[in-house]
Amino acid sequence: MTAEILTMQNRGTSSADLHGILRKQAIIRSKQRGLSLSELATASIIEESRLSGILTGEADGVTLRELAGLSLALDVPLTALLSES
Repeated sequence: MTAEILTMQNRGTSSADLHGILRKQAIIRSKQRGLSLSELATASIIEESRLSGILTGEADGVTLRELAGLSLALDVPLTALLSES
């Protein structure tokens, strides 16, 4: 996974861009699953206020544990959360 992120950054994708992609994908996929913020927070084991900050872009960075939690909660590979396709 780290290699994938480094590869994306080598292609000109900044960490800010990756965070934006993550926000967009997490919002889209949680809506597709019909998950509220509270339900997604519970399923991903991320505090609701922290998750809100991640999804609004107010949070400073995202940890690997948070990425993994979102991936598991949304039942998608981690790479799907970091890809625009």
